[in-house]
Amino acid sequence: MATPYEKAPHTASAYNNTFSNTDIEIQSPKAESSYFDEKDDAHDRNVPSFGRKTPTRKYSARWWKRTWDGAVRIGTWPRLIYCCIGFVLMILWLGVMLIFVGNEVKYEQQNARDTIQRHRTGDSNGESISGSILLKGTLVNFDAGKRSLSVSWSGLYKQDNYSTIVDLADPLEVNSTTYPDGIGIYRDVTATPYEYNYTYPELLENGTETTQTSKSWMYRVDNDTLKPVGVIGRHQWDSFDTEISFTQKYSKNVWSQPMLGYPFDKWQGQIVFVANDIWWATTDNVTNGDVFPLAGIQLADSTLNWRISYTFNNTCPSPSALDYEHGEAWPAYCYLDIHFDAVRPPLVIFAAVTAVVVNWTCTLFIFILTSEAIIMRRGYMLEGTDILSMCFTALFALPTIRSLLPGAPDYGAIIDLCGVLPCTLIVALCTVCVAVAKLNKRKREGKTD
Repeated sequence: MATPYEKAPHTASAYNNTFSNTDIEIQSPKAESSYFDEKDDAHDRNVPSFGRKTPTRKYSARWWKRTWDGAVRIGTWPRLIYCCIGFVLMILWLGVMLIFVGNEVKYEQQNARDTIQRHRTGDSNGESISGSILLKGTLVNFDAGKRSLSVSWSGLYKQDNYSTIVDLADPLEVNSTTYPDGIGIYRDVTATPYEYNYTYPELLENGTETTQTSKSWMYRVDNDTLKPVGVIGRHQWDSFDTEISFTQKYSKNVWSQPMLGYPFDKWQGQIVFVANDIWWATTDNVTNGDVFPLAGIQLADSTLNWRISYTFNNTCPSPSALDYEHGEAWPAYCYLDIHFDAVRPPLVIFAAVTAVVVNWTCTLFIFILTSEAIIMRRGYMLEGTDILSMCFTALFALPTIRSLLPGAPDYGAIIDLCGVLPCTLIVALCTVCVAVAKLNKRKREGKTD
């Protein structure tokens, strides 16, 4: 039996008879098509075929697609790739957290900076002590609801400019000192110049000892009936606690208002301290007298989801520069004025902004899907319960993200009005629209049947 190729005409004269003869068959050999699919080469259907299809150009989009499909069938490289991507994302997240932790460490170091000013005082033996007394504040808690900061205060001491700061009244520290009668700390008062009679012993020429009285000046607490809020300097563990009220730092700025401007709210607080040497006040017989300047403060520890910083102003002059016989020229007030600032740390701001971005991203995605299914009439998207289930899930999941925010205030902050409430409303409307569209589709299908 002759092959199809033998039945084909071999001469030009018989060309016209080729298509009129029904017994003659013409067949071309088929090219290999196992690697090429009809869908990928649809754009080449109008191009004449000469028994072989044009191979895909390497590194083109079609080449990458086919290569990836082949790799997926094997499964080794795709698994390795998504494991590497997950590992890289985990490393990036840990890196970001370490940056925030390092930032917190620098902030704590800044609060523990060395600020010193010397002062005059004395011990129970009447010997002069040169050194600086500081207050060390340990941050306990910041209650945004009560708008107050809890701080526990203790004493620090620095003997001279070449020694380090140590705990006051530390028996194991050679550079520390102890005040047997203690140092009285008064809150939210000032000290004013006060003239008093200073009595001192004097030895006469005949060898007898007598006492002399002269006028002298000192600073005294302006309320002589006030009791100190704490006494430090007798023991290393002496301390006292304070509650400091906070208010809005910047007015006419809604983004910095306490609670409302979360996480960009800024707070401020203030406290005033006056310290006096109890032994000297008793010796001079002046109640709440012999006030000396506190050299400064240091803050220790930190509060969760808050960053507390401070500045202070010591209005007391240096005792060595005072003329104790002419107190009329002394400054009118002596006190340590401390201002506190409270802001959210970068970690809280990062978490809040990320939550808003995720909320809006999910909301826009659901809104686009709903619009495509209903407005663009893509009925296949309404098949099953996928899109409706997604809307219902997002309706309850998106508001839950808000409860995960660190240090979030009660509902009603700007972040709720900008990133939670509108997203929830949009998703709720999308859910209703999808449900109505599915019911109408089922109604039309029922009429058709």
